[in-house]
Amino acid sequence: MHTAIYARVSTEEQATEGFSIHAQKDKLTKYAESNDWIITDYYVDDGISGKNLTERPEVTRLIEDVKSGKINNVLVYKLDRLTRNVKDLIYLIELFDKYNCTFNSQTEKIDTSNAVGRMFVKIIGIFAEFERENLAERVTFGYEQKTKEGNYTNTNGVFGYDYIVGKGILEINKLESYYVKKIYEWYLQGDSMIKIANKLRDGNVPTKRGGHWTQSTIQSILTNPLYIGKIRYGVNKKNKFEVNGKNITPLIEESTFNNVNNLMKKRKKFYNKRFASNDTYYFRVLRCSKCGGRYHARQQIQNGKKYITYHCNGHHNGTCDTPGFSHLKLETAFLKYLDNIKPLEFTYEIIDKKELDVDFERTRITNEISKLNDKRTSTIKLFTEDKIDFENYKKMQSIIEEKITKLNEELNNLNIELEEEINIDNIKEIITNIKNNFIHLNNHERKIFLERFIKEIKVIKEDNAVIIKEIIF
Repeated sequence: MHTAIYARVSTEEQATEGFSIHAQKDKLTKYAESNDWIITDYYVDDGISGKNLTERPEVTRLIEDVKSGKINNVLVYKLDRLTRNVKDLIYLIELFDKYNCTFNSQTEKIDTSNAVGRMFVKIIGIFAEFERENLAERVTFGYEQKTKEGNYTNTNGVFGYDYIVGKGILEINKLESYYVKKIYEWYLQGDSMIKIANKLRDGNVPTKRGGHWTQSTIQSILTNPLYIGKIRYGVNKKNKFEVNGKNITPLIEESTFNNVNNLMKKRKKFYNKRFASNDTYYFRVLRCSKCGGRYHARQQIQNGKKYITYHCNGHHNGTCDTPGFSHLKLETAFLKYLDNIKPLEFTYEIIDKKELDVDFERTRITNEISKLNDKRTSTIKLFTEDKIDFENYKKMQSIIEEKITKLNEELNNLNIELEEEINIDNIKEIITNIKNNFIHLNNHERKIFLERFIKEIKVIKEDNAVIIKEIIF
C-alpha cells in the first residue's frame, strides 16, 4: 500500500502538550513499516489549526495526490490531526473512498477499508468537533468574565498603552499617548479622519504594529472607551457591554470623548458606499487610470438634495494624488465617450455568461446542495446520539440523497436550459446601439447594464474635468 503519512500540530498544542511533528512522524513511520506499507511521502502542516481544510497547504497536496492515484492509503496519529470538523471529515472519507484510498488512524485503530470503520470514523469526528466547539465556548466565556471584572484582555495592547506581559496590566506609552490626545484635539478642531491620518503619515508617526494610518485606524481610536478608563466587550455582538477598567489610567477626559462621539454622529450625513446602489451605478466598474486602484462612492445630503462623488482608494490611503469628482461630471464624460464610439459589432464573446442568470441559478442550486449536506451531517449526529432509530435514519438519508441527485441533475442541465431562454435579439440591440439605449434606462437598469456589459472604465480628473481614458467592454 502506497502510504501518505500526515502530521499536524498547532502552535498552542506544541506549547502545551509537547505533541511534536517529530514524535508523530517517528511513531507513524514505525507503524507503517510494521504493516509492510510503502511510505510514499510525508505531509506536514506545522503550527496550523485543524479547524478547516482550506488554510492547510499540505492537506491540499495530499488530496491532489489521492486523486492522481499516487497514494492509496492515508495514515495519521490521531483523527483530529486530519480535521476537527465533521463536515470536512465526511468530505475526506467520501473522497478517499471514491479514489480507492483507505484511511488509518494509529491511536484509534481505525481502518476505513470496511463499512464499520467508515461509520466509526464519523462518530469520532462528531465528538472531535463537539470538543472544539466546547473549547471555543469556554474560551469566549473566560474572556467575557474577565472583562466583566474590569480586566483588559487584549494582549496586543492598543495605541497609547503598552501591555505588560505576565502582569496583565497596561502602562502609558508617552509618545503614543501624546498623539492620542492630538487626534482628539484635531478632530474637535474640524479635521476629518482622513486628514488626521495624513498628518500622522506625513509626520512619520509609527502605528502600534507597523501598519498604515487610515480612516478606520483613527475611527477606532476616537471610539475606544479605553482612553477614558473603560473596557468594552463584544463591539458587534448582542451581548456587548462596557465596564470600568482596573488599574487603567485614562488619557482623555470623559467630556472630550463624549464631545468627539457626538460630533461623529452629526457628521454621519457624509458616508461612503462600499457597494453600488442604484444612484452610484458607476461604482463597481471605475478604475483610476493613474494607479489602477478602485473607487469608492460618497453620498452627501445637503438641504434635502443628494450629491454623489467618487474617490480613488489610493488617494484615500495616501498612495495616489488623483482627486475625486462628481457623479454628474462623470456622467457627462461617459456619454461624451460613447459619442465617439462606432456602433459595436455584436459577437457572442460580449455576453459574459457568468454575469447572466446562469450564475445566479447555479449559486442557488449549489447553496441548496450545501444545506442538504449539512442536514445529512445532522442526521448522522442524531443517530449516533440515539435520538432517532436506524430505520428513520435510513429513511431520512434516502430522502436527502434523492434531493441531492435531482439538484445535481438540474446543475448539469442548467447551462443548456438557461441559454435557450436568453433573448439574443434584445442583447444585440443593446450592444450595437449602446448610447441611445443607456440614456433611456433608469438608475437601477443602468447599474445592471454597467455591471453586465462593462468590465472597466479607466478614468482620471485633469484640470477640473473628468477624462475617461478607456472603456473595456
